[in-house]
Amino acid sequence: MVNAGGWEPSDAVRTFVFMANLAAQEASGDPAASSSPERVVHRLKGSTESRTLLFGVVDGPAPLGEVSELGLPLIATINSEHAYDFVSFIHLSLPLIEEKENADIECVLDVDYLPMPGEALDAEGLEVARWTVAAAERLAVQLGRSILQTGILHPAGTPATHDPLAAVFAEAGYEHKHTEHQLQLKIPDSPAVPMLTNDLSIEVWPDYDIPDSYIDQVLELLTVASVDSIQGELSTEPICWTRQRLNEAHGRLRDRKAHTLMVALINRANDTVLSLTELGRHAVADPQVSEWTITVTRRDSRKRGFATLAKLGALAAVPRYWPNVTKSYCSVAEKEPAMNAIYRHLGACGISTSSAWEKRINQC
Repeated sequence: MVNAGGWEPSDAVRTFVFMANLAAQEASGDPAASSSPERVVHRLKGSTESRTLLFGVVDGPAPLGEVSELGLPLIATINSEHAYDFVSFIHLSLPLIEEKENADIECVLDVDYLPMPGEALDAEGLEVARWTVAAAERLAVQLGRSILQTGILHPAGTPATHDPLAAVFAEAGYEHKHTEHQLQLKIPDSPAVPMLTNDLSIEVWPDYDIPDSYIDQVLELLTVASVDSIQGELSTEPICWTRQRLNEAHGRLRDRKAHTLMVALINRANDTVLSLTELGRHAVADPQVSEWTITVTRRDSRKRGFATLAKLGALAAVPRYWPNVTKSYCSVAEKEPAMNAIYRHLGACGISTSSAWEKRINQC
């Protein structure tokens, strides 16, 4: 188990990131599909919203030293160059406010056990994969979780079984519940200016610098986005946004040295926020990359092109605020035709598909 407590990433964290990035890049064919050791360390610090844990599976006896609440040896997250022979990693994320029965599981195998793309695991790789998936389940149950969820990433246009771990999770009782497509959208050198009628305007609020007069409307829209989000058959709960929650999100943003651009389409006649979209980027990530994190329109104002206008406003704002950013990424539910149509209109192209799987544990 890796325990967060500082800043300089350890060999264990760097090894996990290398393995995870390699898998993501093979699935997407895009070298920008990656995380960073610093970003993982920040997540391991935890927050009021979630707890994140990282477990390394080693080949051989467990290292000696301090043990965790689960009775497992603790390995430093930072300031440690001690190298272990990791065969896989288990990354667990535990929600603390909503979805308190859920555990988000990521299992990553060492490159030595990965087959060629589209091929099955060999006997040794299958043994490691089965052991890792079973251990992830045991750990999640020990931590009080009974709804286990995992995501499988595979190239666009291929089935989930293209990733050999999909068969292992299916064998362990997980069921495919949801599908999303990952898209890449280039930031134009000369973005199109959204054509606004006289009663509409675009406002850009960097790093949650939202005027107080609009905060309640923004919170309402963020909650609506969570309630209306298409999650297939996954067991999920909507997020209720409050001022406290927004302040905590702002604090995490500063702590991670991350940045956001929130862009609002406003009806000036009645000062109403009609549509909201947001882009984010991380200081320790690729400086050319940003991510779409949310797009939502008031329920009584949908199917009028407002979300497209808000996104065009965001694309126009990126060169002014983030001149080094040249591309953006997003993940859109397969069964969300409106948002998929918007991204096609903007010129986005698919790079990968993610399949979400779930298993319920009977703890009686």
